[in-house]
Amino acid sequence: MRVIIVFLASLVLVATRTLAAAAETKKTWQNQMLFHERMLAGAGARGTAQTFLHPIDVARTRLQAKGVTMVFTPQTFVKGIGPQCILAFPAGALQFAAYEFTKSKFALMGLPGAGQELLSAMCGALAASVVRVPQEVLKQRVQADIYPNALVGLRTILAEWGPMGLYKGYTATILRDVPWNALSFMFFAQEKQLFTKMTGEKPTTEQNLALGAVSGMLAAVIMTPVDVVKTRLMTGGGSGGIVGTFNSIIREEGAATLMKGVVPRVVFLAPLAAMTLSLYEAYGRRLVGTRLGVDPKSL
Repeated sequence: MRVIIVFLASLVLVATRTLAAAAETKKTWQNQMLFHERMLAGAGARGTAQTFLHPIDVARTRLQAKGVTMVFTPQTFVKGIGPQCILAFPAGALQFAAYEFTKSKFALMGLPGAGQELLSAMCGALAASVVRVPQEVLKQRVQADIYPNALVGLRTILAEWGPMGLYKGYTATILRDVPWNALSFMFFAQEKQLFTKMTGEKPTTEQNLALGAVSGMLAAVIMTPVDVVKTRLMTGGGSGGIVGTFNSIIREEGAATLMKGVVPRVVFLAPLAAMTLSLYEAYGRRLVGTRLGVDPKSL
């Protein structure tokens, strides 16, 4: 009996050590990130990417907005830069903090990789929408010449509609951003796995840029009709909500209008996804590596 007890105890010890070793090998830079590191990396990634690509976003908005012409001047391409710069950082912080937190929870639940990415990215986009929608409302109305600058726009919106005026087109934005983020993150994760299987190596920062660009481009094309409807609602060129605006565009301007601005949208969102996803990894690895005193490339 004593021999059996000793034998069972040995099995338990071996199993415990095996599980501990397995858990150790599964450690990645993502699951070693602290909450504030996730927020810092997300803020830096989103803020840097959106600000750098702002001129392309101006062109997209002016092409999609009703009754607005595109004038190629330096003043045009900086319209709405204020809310873009200021609000992109907190939006990125909320997005990636929520993304990493929910991803770790879904992993504990045993959800498969693709499911983890989809649901976590959706949760991240929903968290960011608290800041992203007011950012879009202010930015796009300045870009579409409705207001001369964001401060005038903010005062006017609050005076006429109150705080809820900053969330005009919220549902349409959610219907655009949540699927776009979910698809981009899922495509990116799957592409990285495929790259590793094909080459036997993890992609570098430069290779992540290319993979992220492909992910963002595919997701951008798929979600362009929703983006057109969202822009019309936010800039006053649509009425009757999402369905009413969608139907009026098809009836009055033709179905092809729903793909208006697809080129600048792809030109904007492909590098946006590339820069945001790759910069997040670069910033995250750097923060974790600095704290642990190791080379970020080894993580």
